[in-house]
Amino acid sequence: MTAASALGPSVDPELSCGNCRATMRRVALAGHYGAAVELDLCVSCNLVWFDGTETARLSGAGMLELIGRMAEACDLPFQPLHPGTRCPRCSGPVKIVHNQSRWGRSVQLQCLKRDGAYQSFAEFLEEKGLLRPMSRVDRARLLLDRGRIDCVNCGAAIGKADERCPCCNSVPSLLDVARLARALDPEAMLAPRELPQPSAQQQAMQCAACGAALPPGETMSCAQCGATLAIATLREAYAAVEKLAPVLKANGEHPPAEVIKRRLEAIQADLPRRREWVAGMDEETRQRRGYGKPIEWSTWVERGPQLARAVLVGAAIWLVWWFWR
Repeated sequence: MTAASALGPSVDPELSCGNCRATMRRVALAGHYGAAVELDLCVSCNLVWFDGTETARLSGAGMLELIGRMAEACDLPFQPLHPGTRCPRCSGPVKIVHNQSRWGRSVQLQCLKRDGAYQSFAEFLEEKGLLRPMSRVDRARLLLDRGRIDCVNCGAAIGKADERCPCCNSVPSLLDVARLARALDPEAMLAPRELPQPSAQQQAMQCAACGAALPPGETMSCAQCGATLAIATLREAYAAVEKLAPVLKANGEHPPAEVIKRRLEAIQADLPRRREWVAGMDEETRQRRGYGKPIEWSTWVERGPQLARAVLVGAAIWLVWWFWR
């Protein structure tokens, strides 16, 4: 998929954005193990609506396509959020929720009835650990090279001294391309040569974090301070990783042998924990239903002969009583 076609026709749009009232685009993206993941996108407000755990079920190819759609939306007129934003499912109010992710705290606008949650493009990328706030050196470098600073969320111009984007209130940030490449390929299915490398122009620049020169041959980080290569706009970030789409799709449909082996080893190592969890759930269910502990059939087998004799003696006593009553 190219950025130009990122906002092509989607399947059965149903929801209306609770901020701008426009119809949201329902998109079907690639998920793990060949499953499809559907979510809703408002390209006017730069919002993604998640009904549940779609963000965790996106595969690398699906996430790449979503970033392409986000990149294209940044070129469209933007509608800022207003206080009366509503849930697109139930039209009820939403509230700001701070969740903890592996990269820190993330922000969502969650429906009070828990029908789902909005995330802005920047909030989604931040939850994935793909953004870092701009430093003074970053700002100075962007102004020197481009004459402007672009918001990674909505694409609006940010002033030199602005602490937040004047249009969407996002924190001025840069997108970490190296981490993005790893997020698209969490199982390391891609060969190193397939990952994006800095261009000659980027190699000749100075490190935005410490100012050290980036010599030819540098990969994705500064040898002086370890800072990773960062990009200022979603469109540039998408262009840097767009070529991975065919490989990600092919690997998703037919994973390499070493990846399948790693998956099987991980499942095998996790079997004892899963068995313990299933046994605990079974015991809890029995206790709630009043069944008590499960029958130990092995003890019945061991006591079989004794039980058989007891049954025969009982039958004999009953027969004697029947004939003599």
